[in-house]
Amino acid sequence: MTTIWQAPAQASDPLSEVVIEAIRSQVFPIQPVGVPIAQTPGGWREAQLPDGRTIRMTLVIAPGEQARFGARACASMRVSGQVSVDDAGFRVASEVIVDLATRAILSCDCRLESVGRLAR
Repeated sequence: MTTIWQAPAQASDPLSEVVIEAIRSQVFPIQPVGVPIAQTPGGWREAQLPDGRTIRMTLVIAPGEQARFGARACASMRVSGQVSVDDAGFRVASEVIVDLATRAILSCDCRLESVGRLAR
């Protein structure tokens, strides 16, 4: 199977971009690229959207299974969690595929499901 890079079908929104970067930096404890994400008490992480709104999130990584991505041996991990932006809440579901030889992230998706307004 040959995998060919293709441009995204649609532009991702700023919230998804920040959450994807948080997922990547959670899988490998590295400094996020392009978005400062701070650790806060209680295990939450905080970041700012370009419009100034604050994002709070907590993410959990579940060990995955070994798989193949084309010719590469990979590990597939599931990430879940919660995100809040102002008074809006979201559930996060993601699957991350990591190359076992290079430890590079080959694929990282982000599905955000709205859970409505949060009580203050």
